[in-house]
Amino acid sequence: MGVGAALVVFGDVRAAVLSSGAPDRSAAEPVVRALRPGCAVEPVEDGELADEIWPADGFAYVAVLPDATIVCDQELATVPVPERVLEFAGDRALAVFAQHPGSGRPAFAEWAADGTLLRSHNAESHDQSSFAETVALEMFGFTVSRPPSGVVLHGFRVTCSDQAERAEVALRGTSGPDASLVPLTEPS
Repeated sequence: MGVGAALVVFGDVRAAVLSSGAPDRSAAEPVVRALRPGCAVEPVEDGELADEIWPADGFAYVAVLPDATIVCDQELATVPVPERVLEFAGDRALAVFAQHPGSGRPAFAEWAADGTLLRSHNAESHDQSSFAETVALEMFGFTVSRPPSGVVLHGFRVTCSDQAERAEVALRGTSGPDASLVPLTEPS
């Protein structure tokens, strides 16, 4: 069994983690509501990045820090990336990294603050753990097997009436004519 990760980061995570600032609790719930529209959102116990980097299904953990917003959520950390995630990034850099704990299969995408796609990858089903660790280190300044300790995330239970449909759409990734990843459209 490998390491799991479901990270979506808006902004400069390296600066945010190094600043050791306290996350803004009042800003966390609006982030979840914006990224998971139409879903019921209920606060739960806070956690740490080291423990919630792969949150249980139906949970989201958020840290809104001065330089970055960190979101751990299995539904959002997908490649292709849901359009609402790209829109939420606005003029901030965006990094999405997912690694399934069972297969070790990594998927990631990274955009510059101007919206330019810098890189994306959705691996084959075989284990690529060492590759995934290298990519995470480049993107975030830490590996998913050893995330920084002490980064507090505010926890939320997220319940969507269309959860089954969302899961199906997330599994159906699409690619462009040149095999590049394209944004995932939302179910209507």
